Amino acid sequence: MPRNHPKILVTGANGGLGSTIVIELLKLVPADEIAISVRDPDAAERFIAKGVGVRRGDFNDVASLDIAFEGAERVIIVSTRNLDNHARFIQQKNAINAARRAGAKHIGYTSVIQRPGSVFDLAEGHHLTEDHLRACGVACTIFLNGHYIENLPMFLGAGLATGVLALPQDGPTAWVARRDLAEAIARVMLSGERKGETLAFTGPEALDFSKIAEIASEIVGRGLQRHVVDDEAYINALVSRGLPAAVAASLASGFESRAQGELSKVDPTLERVLKRPLKTVRQLLPTLIPVPANA
Repeated sequence: MPRNHPKILVTGANGGLGSTIVIELLKLVPADEIAISVRDPDAAERFIAKGVGVRRGDFNDVASLDIAFEGAERVIIVSTRNLDNHARFIQQKNAINAARRAGAKHIGYTSVIQRPGSVFDLAEGHHLTEDHLRACGVACTIFLNGHYIENLPMFLGAGLATGVLALPQDGPTAWVARRDLAEAIARVMLSGERKGETLAFTGPEALDFSKIAEIASEIVGRGLQRHVVDDEAYINALVSRGLPAAVAASLASGFESRAQGELSKVDPTLERVLKRPLKTVRQLLPTLIPVPANA
């Protein structure tokens, strides 16, 4: 059973964004004011060691959420990774309702930058969640997060090995650093100043994969040629490397979203919240991909 009433609780804190939000919160408030809700508390030892309250909460187990969220003044709901839009909506609806029952005064939700009607196959579950959150009766802030710079190695990996970056057609994308997102979410939720708002959080510039290939070529010291392939070829290539077909199809829909310009807008909101320049692809990419010693 929870033994403290935290100022703020973060779900999904064993994941990439959730854990980074907690790290940023620890720079701003004492550990005993923070709690996390995770499916596997044993995997959260690093936060236990820092004095963060670790609670078991499973979005498929409503009773566990009622216990995990107990006493939390503010709750940050990090979206789940379920590929089924309806199932993901139900999970996130469970979390929103539990936060309301627990008496939370402010709920934050990490959504996507794409708007209703997007070709991105995972967008619908986010939009259903946004609608439910706005109607739940608790003050909320919705974070429309751009695509992570940290995900670029997933797209670049095979190309760096072969010299050919074979990906579907894309368009300019305002790639954003996950740490910048996490710090801004932490600051907004602690301040309580953006209740009722939907905030578009993007990076400082919009780059397509032709430009990213140029940057990667400079970093590794050898040419990386951008080659456009159709969705079927891309999906088949991913499946041949062991990726589930549903995940491969979802990634392909992300390229279609970029090609239609759904991620091209550079929004100033994130930089205004942080009051500092945002990290760029050129700054972060050398820390994410293998760089030859003589490069």
